[in-house]
Amino acid sequence: DALYRRYPVPDVFANTRWKWSADEIRAFQNEQFLDLMKTGWENEFYKRRWRAEGLEPGDIRSIDDIVKLPTFDSSDIKKDQEENPPFGLINGDVTTRMQTTPMKLQTSGGTTGKPRPTLYAPQEWELNGLTHARVLYIVGVRPGDRVQIPHTCSLGNAGWCCYKACHDYLGALPITTGTGAVTSSRRQIEIAQEWGTNVWYVRPEYATQLAKVARDELNFDVRDLRTKFLGCGLGPDTDNAFRNQLESLWGCDVYDMYGTHEMGMGAFECRHKSGMHFHEDSTFFEIVGVEDNKPVANGEIGNMVCTILHRRQQPMIRFNLRDLTRIVSVDRCECGSCFRRMQKMLGRSDTMVRIRGVSIWPQACLPAIKSDNRTTGEWLCIAERKVSDGVVRDEMTVKVEVRDDAGGWEGLKEHIEKRLHSDLGLRLNVELVPEDALIEWSNRGREGKPKRILDQRYEKK
Repeated sequence: DALYRRYPVPDVFANTRWKWSADEIRAFQNEQFLDLMKTGWENEFYKRRWRAEGLEPGDIRSIDDIVKLPTFDSSDIKKDQEENPPFGLINGDVTTRMQTTPMKLQTSGGTTGKPRPTLYAPQEWELNGLTHARVLYIVGVRPGDRVQIPHTCSLGNAGWCCYKACHDYLGALPITTGTGAVTSSRRQIEIAQEWGTNVWYVRPEYATQLAKVARDELNFDVRDLRTKFLGCGLGPDTDNAFRNQLESLWGCDVYDMYGTHEMGMGAFECRHKSGMHFHEDSTFFEIVGVEDNKPVANGEIGNMVCTILHRRQQPMIRFNLRDLTRIVSVDRCECGSCFRRMQKMLGRSDTMVRIRGVSIWPQACLPAIKSDNRTTGEWLCIAERKVSDGVVRDEMTVKVEVRDDAGGWEGLKEHIEKRLHSDLGLRLNVELVPEDALIEWSNRGREGKPKRILDQRYEKK
């Protein structure tokens, strides 16, 4: 009961906290943050870092003082866990706590390296499902809906979050098919037809694959499923080309959602699709400079830093996600919510590469790739260092998959090269490849997020 007073269930949330004023939200965040700081000062990981900065408990009097605390990122967690295996100082004395407290182990997606373990005590695990349930409720899931989840319930977190949301909070039927590696794409569509799927929580790239398989192998148009909506992480789809393609293929709305395995659902679109609302009462977000970690003004691009207000097992206080975005609105939305809104996630600053002095984020290629419907939407950036006549020059080639039924490749290479130059400010080489040529790096051929960059400049020859 205490948990649900602090974090209301979906229908209560939609009619109360979701409509709070900015001042009410800030007051709640301040209360939760100060309580979280007590946990932080009892945690050896934070205590050492904060004392190294000359801080003492009395120095942090409100959430306005949060900028005094140093940020940290996934590399700091990895270092902590390597030096204090297996779970690090950040998780405390796990062996002792497990004697009295049920625990759940999940891992990061391994986007930037080896997946790192994250532990959940009951409250953290419950909020994983609850935050997701609120989002699905806001965009229209109701009791009796049937939600297909092509994310495997394994060490990754997405499938579990959606399963718990549907099963525990929404009265919706979770259909946990897992990825295409677990349940073939053909069978995914057959299940949707047979069991009445009307909502999908799915990676957007896989949604295009499902539509193709339905058409080519089953002679079926996925629009005939009469889907309510797709919930996706659209990434840097800044001109909505990817969304528009998906909405045309499926004949339904597509809502952008952003989350991590630590926080659950962190930001999401409402039905007005006018920016992604931060999940303000469960996580406090800041946008900081990529180089100096100092807060930037609203509207400026920077790294997302999150403080997860409900986490006590593996607390996350000023965790630099290194996901790039900017705040686009602090005003009340047409939906009635004052939860601040961010732009789409623009890429990861830790996958940024510099080519001839220009910073390139591989994810920023998406609008160019999706600007021509002959592509499958899959791409891979390859950075190389070439030497000619003693001159060293960095080059980047963008491999782009072309659909088997594209009809012809004429002008496509030139079109994408021109659009990339316009979007990124640098001329890149485009190499067109057949459909499925990049399956090794996509989530069609493996679990998890697609890989978008291979930096071969520093590999030993």
